[in-house]
Amino acid sequence: MPHRRKNPVVVQGAMLDSYFLKELKDEQIEQTLRFNNKWKLSGIQKIHYNSLEKILGGFGTIPGKLIWPTSLTTTPEGDLAVKDSGTRQIQIYSADGHTKQRFSYGFEPIKGMGDITCMKNGVLLVTNGTRIIQLFTKDGELIHELKSPKVTWPCSYGIAVLKANKIAVSDWSNGGKVNIIGVDWRMNTILKTHSIEGFHRPVGVAVNKSEEILVTEGQLFGKFQGCCIKIIDRERSVKRTIGPQYGRKFTFENPSGICEDCHGNMFVSDEGQNCIVMFNPDSSLSAVVVSEGLQGPSGLSVMDHGMIAVADCYNHCVKIYRYK
Repeated sequence: MPHRRKNPVVVQGAMLDSYFLKELKDEQIEQTLRFNNKWKLSGIQKIHYNSLEKILGGFGTIPGKLIWPTSLTTTPEGDLAVKDSGTRQIQIYSADGHTKQRFSYGFEPIKGMGDITCMKNGVLLVTNGTRIIQLFTKDGELIHELKSPKVTWPCSYGIAVLKANKIAVSDWSNGGKVNIIGVDWRMNTILKTHSIEGFHRPVGVAVNKSEEILVTEGQLFGKFQGCCIKIIDRERSVKRTIGPQYGRKFTFENPSGICEDCHGNMFVSDEGQNCIVMFNPDSSLSAVVVSEGLQGPSGLSVMDHGMIAVADCYNHCVKIYRYK
């Protein structure tokens, strides 16, 4: 057995706990630290760990500052739109970090509840824990409030845009469900809804290239109630669950934000573990790509050039990391 190390081992910027290594033989340690070539199949040539590139925001109420950022999205122009529950403002940052716009989204019955996403035409969709989905231009003009007398999402949270004029909204009512909502965008009217039941506190929602819906379930009434990712197939049934345990030694505690890059790699923020986890397309490999410097990471959005942005809620900022 190798000599026990008192200090963590750092590899490619990653920190591996010496406790994990102490039971391994030398050749096993070498294999553990070697980059896994299977990541290359998903377009990842090298994984960077804890590689912080930029910080946006900081505590404050003036333009450019943030109080409690909980969700964000990337616009077609490459800007970042951030929903700040602390000020009830949407803040638009350019790719280089400059503040371009700030506007109010109004009422929010439960602080921190809700999400923001962007359509291909640049229209921002905002949920805030109510029966209303707001539509804004990137300049802050309220275009419309999407609602219906037959609405079935009274506690809306995460939102994602699907093809065929549909959106997916997670909902905390009745234990938790995901609503598929058909919309006529020319008239901004709801055509029909379909609810997928059987969730526990569904939070983040994203859509992958196969039009499957990725849903995070946070912590509800116990450590292992939820605490996972559920993948809904095109037939709108749950085909796979990842977690609570993933990999050999990791367990989700309170997964929140979720997104996917152009190669099909999936990213999940864990508010309980204060980290960001990356999975390859078939979830056979995982890596904790950000394990330090975060407090309550929630919303995630992939940017260009191997970057990912995270709403670092309790540090009052948005952090941008390089992962490849």
